Amino acid sequence: MLKKLSWLLVFAGLTLWLAPLGHAQFTNPSVNISNSAMDSKFPKICHLAGGSTELVVWVETDGTTDYLYFAKSTNGAVTWSTPFQLSTNGQILEHSEDIGDYCAFNMEVADPYVHIVIQWRDNSSDDWDIWYLRSVDLGDTWDLWVALTNNSYESQFPDVATAGDYVHVTYQDDWPGNREIMYKRITNYGGGAVDQTRRLTFSSGNSYYPKIAVRESGYCVSVVYEDDTSGYYNVYYKHVDNYGAGSYETKQLTFGSTVGDWNGLPDIAVGTGSYDAYVYIVYQAFWPGNREVMYKRLDNYGFGAFNTYTARLTYSTTVSTSNAIDWDTIYDYVHISYQDDWPGNNDIMYRKLSSGGGAGFTSQRVSWGTGDSSSSTVAASGAWAYVVWADDSSGNYEIYVKKGY
Repeated sequence: MLKKLSWLLVFAGLTLWLAPLGHAQFTNPSVNISNSAMDSKFPKICHLAGGSTELVVWVETDGTTDYLYFAKSTNGAVTWSTPFQLSTNGQILEHSEDIGDYCAFNMEVADPYVHIVIQWRDNSSDDWDIWYLRSVDLGDTWDLWVALTNNSYESQFPDVATAGDYVHVTYQDDWPGNREIMYKRITNYGGGAVDQTRRLTFSSGNSYYPKIAVRESGYCVSVVYEDDTSGYYNVYYKHVDNYGAGSYETKQLTFGSTVGDWNGLPDIAVGTGSYDAYVYIVYQAFWPGNREVMYKRLDNYGFGAFNTYTARLTYSTTVSTSNAIDWDTIYDYVHISYQDDWPGNNDIMYRKLSSGGGAGFTSQRVSWGTGDSSSSTVAASGAWAYVVWADDSSGNYEIYVKKGY
């Protein structure tokens, strides 16, 4: 009976995955917002809640030197501002380890503030440090860069979230002798002091690629990351109380225990309103024999005894990667984007889960390029989803945005 039920679940998943592709609703044209002679890669997009403003940051690179760029739309991603350079000469990307490059910087917006964190070094002989940048007017002007770390170790892969007057930052650091997850809190909407610096993991292995989300009230901070302490790569979650200053609880979310098992590169979002107690996580798993995109919903803030809803979102024989997630505060949808090479080259795909992320998902194909479409992220607003990605169909990588549902 269990075997029969498993096959029924697989068939249901395949049906949900395949059928909606014939009824694509991402019919709006994609917009090239970079138009650069250099390669423009690894974009991040945010949507301003309750408005029609979208913000995108990305890296332009010649393969050795990187520059962080920013653009804004105030009319629902129809037209975009001229790209603005935010960083000077240096390096943001690894250039030798693409798997982590998409985590090298991140952005959060909470009107009227924009918060950006990056890993940066002067050149390849320097060590990585974490830097923070803020705008107080939705990107019209910018404060000076602030170094959040300044040591001789590798501080990398930062993420940022905000609620109330606190800005929360997480990143990985190898100063303990192995890679561990760190946390910092900045006061006064990012304009004040760092009043919390905490080490969140004390593992004998390595902890990688943290992502952070904060409840609407600001009280609960959620961090998800990849860890190989057990001898296998699995996804772990931390719930931190008291606005990031309190006690925390650690939960292992995946349990790969066979050679070749791998679960990692997670992203996270949290619910609002009647779904305030829910945590939403998307990640990659290798257990089907190739990389697939997986999804989990935790209730009870992921704290104490909680229930977990798990769904496999992709069923392709090809590689599904570059997963990103966002929560919509209006219709209680969960929006997910990723890339897949089942069309013969990498293209961008989209999933939407209704009923607070607990129901089945619908699926759309977003990009139809002849080249490589990769490194997508997604931002949500009501029924609309805004997906951004890099595409080299024109000969070099450019940043494209498309909205749909």
